[in-house]
Amino acid sequence: MAATAWPYAVTRGENSGYQAIVVPGFLDDAGQAYVLEYASRQETDEPDTVTVRDVLGAAAGPLSLAYRVTEARADRYGLGDDTLLEDGAGRAIRVFEGLALRLPADKVPSLGLTAADLDAVTEATAPAFRKLWMAGTRIDAGPSTAIPVGGAGPGRRPLHLQIAEPYAVPGGDREPGRTVVRGAPRSDRETLPGPQSSDGRPAEPRRPPRSRPVTGVVIVGLLAALLTWYLTRSSGPAPTPAAVRSAVEKTCSDLKSGDASRVYQEFSSGYQHSTGLAAFDSRLLGSNASASCTSTSTTGDQAVLSLRRADGTTRTVDMDFQSESGQERITAMKVSP
Repeated sequence: MAATAWPYAVTRGENSGYQAIVVPGFLDDAGQAYVLEYASRQETDEPDTVTVRDVLGAAAGPLSLAYRVTEARADRYGLGDDTLLEDGAGRAIRVFEGLALRLPADKVPSLGLTAADLDAVTEATAPAFRKLWMAGTRIDAGPSTAIPVGGAGPGRRPLHLQIAEPYAVPGGDREPGRTVVRGAPRSDRETLPGPQSSDGRPAEPRRPPRSRPVTGVVIVGLLAALLTWYLTRSSGPAPTPAAVRSAVEKTCSDLKSGDASRVYQEFSSGYQHSTGLAAFDSRLLGSNASASCTSTSTTGDQAVLSLRRADGTTRTVDMDFQSESGQERITAMKVSP
């Protein structure tokens, strides 16, 4: 069985954080390219294993990713011999390269994907990788066009596929048949283009004006919902000092590993809605790939960190914490200039 798929790649430069460098045109047009950074995660260390995952809430209709994780070597991207490429901290550069398919993950195994299909992704994304590597900083992602995949013929061994847990876009409508596209956070608008309204979501078509009685009912309903949300939020358990200290230790450990996307997942859903990964990475690490930190104080639901970036500069980071779904999440962050 053959199908159509769109190549994509997520990686990092020598001194810049992880980003999508090639994205499907339909995701780029919808302002949804950023979901590739979140949905592409290393699930296994087994070589030649391709991860397949549903992405819920990012596009109208089904969407899945089939990707592999490789360590970047110079010859693979036309940058010299077979030297392993490393970031500024001496860690191997990982590349998440794969295919975006407009069908459910459980249908992907029947396509008969082969190594040739993933090699075509490398060929399509190599120019963007070279551009990122030579630029020394973030680049604008390039759009990809669809290619035919699957339909393994005689002598072509199908890939070993591993179905992973779905990735759900925060705030997306997950009901089957009622997927609603949500726009990228406003802070990422420079790198995630697309028709957007003033709050960073995709622009909606104009609707006929409602009559005043209906408008009044809607306003009352919204106020009631906001009041319920506030009371529910206020009555939630306050984080304990021990829980805050534990969360701070995890944050510092993840920062030292150089994986900003993992640190970002420790923030509350509200923070992630208002601040995109790219803006968060820039705000916390600047142009650096990693940092080390120590806790200077924790008081109630607040903590102050001393952050030392890879370039030797230091910053003070103030964080607020709140319990969310049984875990301590960071709700606000202030980084000293």
